[in-house]
Amino acid sequence: MPHPPAGLAGDASLGRIPLGERPRDNRWEEARAVHAALAEERARTLGEEHPDTLDSLHHVAFALGRLGRWEEALRGHRGVAAARGRTLGPRHPETLASRYECAICLGRLGRPAEALEVYRNLVADRAVALGAEHPATLRARHGLGVTLGRLGRWEEALCEARNVCALRAAVLGPDHPDTLVSRREIAVALGRLGRWGPALEEYGRVRLGRERSLGPDHPDTLAALEDEARCRELAGPGLPGPV
Repeated sequence: MPHPPAGLAGDASLGRIPLGERPRDNRWEEARAVHAALAEERARTLGEEHPDTLDSLHHVAFALGRLGRWEEALRGHRGVAAARGRTLGPRHPETLASRYECAICLGRLGRPAEALEVYRNLVADRAVALGAEHPATLRARHGLGVTLGRLGRWEEALCEARNVCALRAAVLGPDHPDTLVSRREIAVALGRLGRWGPALEEYGRVRLGRERSLGPDHPDTLAALEDEARCRELAGPGLPGPV
């Protein structure tokens, strides 16, 4: 990322801290303010649709989402997606990243039908631009499958989760976190369909995979153990015990 304008050099160091780390220190509002100030300065010095300006606006919208301000986040991501489409092209990876965030926002706002349309178009465009097995394409397909579940279309959600899980296992490895997230979606869909035995098997595979890759005491492993126990409670007696 280019150096920020001199007037914001002191504050912009905060903006370079990976946003994914913000939940630890609860500084999302501070991050939003820094990125907003940087976006304003970049718009003045570089132009409103310069890639660096749009990058800052993307981070503003991302921070708004983490603050639970999903309507504002959606407006921000839509604006950035449109501007990136004009300046970088409709299938540029950064344009596609903004469209992905739009789908996330729509899901958070309880608008799954709209999110599904965005995901379907995004999957098609990422497959063309990046490849059908690219992790970003599979991430969009994962979102599509989750959204099908939110719409109550569980057989379709199950099919999509199985396909994505198989591709992620081949591309990333069977115990990669993304693969195990997809396997968990298989279990969720099976449970929603009342197929508790197969669901329990999948939850067990998620737990074992996380034990191998993360360790038995990792929070994600413990969450998988809780999922498995909850599935057993819902299924009732007669299912085999944990491995």
